[in-house]
Amino acid sequence: MGRRTRVLARVVTWPLAPALFAGQVAVHHRRGGDALTGPSDVLYLAAMLVCWVVGVLLTWRVIDQPAGWAFLGLGTSLTWSAFTDLYAALALGPDQAANGPLIATFSDTSFVWWFVFLALGLQFTPAVRPSSRALPVLTVVSGVVFQVASLLRSSHLERPYDDIVSPWAIAGLAGPIGVLAAVSVILLGLCLLASVYVLVAAFRRARGEARQQLLWLVAGATPLAPCVVASFAASYLGHDEIAGWVLSICVITIALGAAMSVAKYRLYDVERIVTDSGAYAISTGAVIAVFGVVVVVITKSLPVQADSQLLTILATLAAIGVARPAYSWARRVVDRRFNRRRFDAVQVVRAGLAQSPQPELGALLVEATGDPQVRALFPADGGWVTSDGRVAVPGSNVVDVLRRGQVSARIEFDPTRSDRSVVEAVVQEAAAEIDNLGLRAELARQVEQITESRARLAGAHLEERRRMERDLHDGAQQRILAIALQLRSARVNGADPVLRAEVDRAITDLALTVQELRDLASGLQPAALAGGGLRAATDELASRIPVRMKLDVVDQRFPATVESAAWFVIAEAVSNAVKHAGVDEVVIRVSASSSQLHVAVLDCGVGGVDPRGRGLQGLADRIAALGGALSAGDQPGGGTRVEAVLPCG
Repeated sequence: MGRRTRVLARVVTWPLAPALFAGQVAVHHRRGGDALTGPSDVLYLAAMLVCWVVGVLLTWRVIDQPAGWAFLGLGTSLTWSAFTDLYAALALGPDQAANGPLIATFSDTSFVWWFVFLALGLQFTPAVRPSSRALPVLTVVSGVVFQVASLLRSSHLERPYDDIVSPWAIAGLAGPIGVLAAVSVILLGLCLLASVYVLVAAFRRARGEARQQLLWLVAGATPLAPCVVASFAASYLGHDEIAGWVLSICVITIALGAAMSVAKYRLYDVERIVTDSGAYAISTGAVIAVFGVVVVVITKSLPVQADSQLLTILATLAAIGVARPAYSWARRVVDRRFNRRRFDAVQVVRAGLAQSPQPELGALLVEATGDPQVRALFPADGGWVTSDGRVAVPGSNVVDVLRRGQVSARIEFDPTRSDRSVVEAVVQEAAAEIDNLGLRAELARQVEQITESRARLAGAHLEERRRMERDLHDGAQQRILAIALQLRSARVNGADPVLRAEVDRAITDLALTVQELRDLASGLQPAALAGGGLRAATDELASRIPVRMKLDVVDQRFPATVESAAWFVIAEAVSNAVKHAGVDEVVIRVSASSSQLHVAVLDCGVGGVDPRGRGLQGLADRIAALGGALSAGDQPGGGTRVEAVLPCG
């Protein structure tokens, strides 16, 4: 529901009951009646007022909650019923007024809307709301059918209008319409009783906070079933006033039960409205009292006229000075009254933040909420981390901390140990400190990443050293030993043909050994890189790779550490493309700005690169150690893209 629609709905519905009440006063005054001081009048007026106030509060805070509109409709229907009673008495009396029989017909049947809105109010309570719409639809349809049938039936109305027939009556259908009216009103009464049963059944199934939320409403609705039966019986026996009394008491108990549930257990989530309104009312009274006291004191003690501007200025300044302290005091009083647990939690946070030095925020949250599982989580790299930088996964029960419309933190809690409203109040009070903790968490995360990166680099260096030792031991070293044995054998044999053959074999093996040593060295860093930079190294690489190489490499020298890191990125990416991607062409792009070196290796292979694979993760650590960043992923059109950005200024 849009904001404009919400405003329109409230503007249209909220004034209905006050307007009808004003109409009652006007009609009563025209009849020349006495003030409404009888017990039944006071009881009925209380029912109207309580239902209307509860409905306004609910639709103010949660406009999409149907129960609020049901209570608002109940208060309005009560007011409508009283208005039609008074107007019919005026129109059919000596003074007479227009549309008397029609209004009398509406008055005779106005009780049906009490039943409709009472039933809907119970059915749409948050903890009771039915999964099926059958019962609410049947309730509304029964009420509408009874109202229409009552307007069309040709039978006489009930006392005191037993000589009146509806002006819209259809005489030829008196029997069927009468049966339809009787069936619909009985069905409506059954719907009301079913609503009570559903509420009580939900209360028996509920546990914890949900059961507490329903407690007062169930207490208020419990008399409904016997009251409905009693009102039907009293009306049947001709005691309409007694029936009205019974229903009025029933309405008041339900409305008060809903109000108590709101005040104590946030049944309709309007506690903030109630507390704000109470705090403003108390503080406003205090301000008015101070203004009056100052006026009285000054006029009694000083020679100042009552209409003096100086008196007004001094009283106004005194009222302004007391306004803020009065509101703070009133807010504490109201908060303590409506939610003591939340109030105590907020006080714990305030006391903790006021200490010097401040306690650790995590311990403070645990103390305030009474929940040892509560913890603060902060966004980082698409995931979440704790305050000490460790990766964490939030649960389903969290309260978001918003800053500029973005979630800056999440407070995770155990709903069996702490109430959400308590956690929300604590978060609101400690929001600034939570933001500071988020900054420290980000710093801790970076430290954690650096620690892990150093550990991976150390492990990679150790593994690389072991590989070099293994390659030297199993390759070049063994071949050199074999050459030495061959030459020794040739010297012992001494024959020229044998010596010549052994020397030729030794020369061949030496050539192979040299090539092995070159291959081993090229795995570390090619000679072309040191001599000619990245341009020469990539040209040399293109001559040895069995796929086409498309090179776009800047012909510029950079610091040795930067060139070495960029070379390893190129070598790893090209090696992966040749081994795993099944490509026939690889593109290498190297460009530079005044402060950064950009390296990109692209292919049109099968894709599916794993950025956290052993080779790429080691490269990422190497690049990060230089203050750069490495990224790897699939290209939109297919294939793989590996990119690195290195500082070179």
